[in-house]
Amino acid sequence: MKQSYIGYAGFEPQEGSDVMIRLRVLAAEIFKERAYAEYVLRQMFPSTAVGEYLDMHAAERGITRRPAAKAHGSVYFYPSEETHGSILIPAGTVVCAYTNMHRFVTDSDVVLGAEDTRALAYVTAAQAGADYNVNGGTVTIIVTPITGIGSVTNGAPYSGGADTESDDDLRARVQDSYRYISNGANAAYYKRLAMSVSGVASASVVGCARGAGTVDVYVIGDGGMSLSNTQMAQVQALLTQARELNVDVRAAEPEPIGISLYIRLKVDPGYDFDTVADEVRQAVTRFIDDLGIGRDLLLSEVGEVIYHIKGVRDYRFLESYGSDCPISDAQIAYPDNIVVREV
Repeated sequence: MKQSYIGYAGFEPQEGSDVMIRLRVLAAEIFKERAYAEYVLRQMFPSTAVGEYLDMHAAERGITRRPAAKAHGSVYFYPSEETHGSILIPAGTVVCAYTNMHRFVTDSDVVLGAEDTRALAYVTAAQAGADYNVNGGTVTIIVTPITGIGSVTNGAPYSGGADTESDDDLRARVQDSYRYISNGANAAYYKRLAMSVSGVASASVVGCARGAGTVDVYVIGDGGMSLSNTQMAQVQALLTQARELNVDVRAAEPEPIGISLYIRLKVDPGYDFDTVADEVRQAVTRFIDDLGIGRDLLLSEVGEVIYHIKGVRDYRFLESYGSDCPISDAQIAYPDNIVVREV
């Protein structure tokens, strides 16, 4: 703009002059409008839209962003000493996981009898989120003190917790709705229904699974975790409501297929083998957990994960211990035994 002005006026405006101030203000406004125009252009297409604009694209395809969900599980309360009467553990009692200090609340009143050694209570996470899917044996802190109760623990891991669906995951579902057109009777239709339930991370559809007129829809949560009973009931209710006439649709969990791998590893000079091996083990475990239902386990893909870990110089798989594993639409792979040894 300054050069154009010089060309028309025949002289260069001085810094701080009225003309120069006007040019700078005008340039800022033009830049702002161009930046906004580029932003609007990105929101016009599902492949680049974000936030509420991506929600609008999803709504046009009959898809909504999955909300966050709370984890569910159970705990055992133990008496502090020999009791001579019953102890009431009221609904709303708060317990906590020592690993991340996440809190869980009992769903209903529970009574620990005088002759009982423990009392089982069902709990729900205080807040929604995938971080509340804690492992077994980690909920050991009693936040709400109860006279006569000395300790608490969870025997099994919790499940059902989920974060609000990210833009990337929602965008993938929107793009799939264009790629796999639903006609109200094909697998894409039932998969889209199942994936709309909060907490469902992967779904697969098998037609004629139990004979003519039957459809099985297999669902799983984040990281290969099983869905809670509540979430499975939501999936089943939605499928039953939206199914075709004279079709028996069933929501089910996929068959878990354990993956065992023996990885021989060599690290670069200056790197600690145990540290790199632990990173390799964790990365491979996460990769298998995120495969989803019906996706084959290929050693070439596992190798790609290992290759990009800092400090890895060379690796190889012991063929007699692990190999490519085909996974059907009714199965899901999970890491059973991942062994990393030094070459």
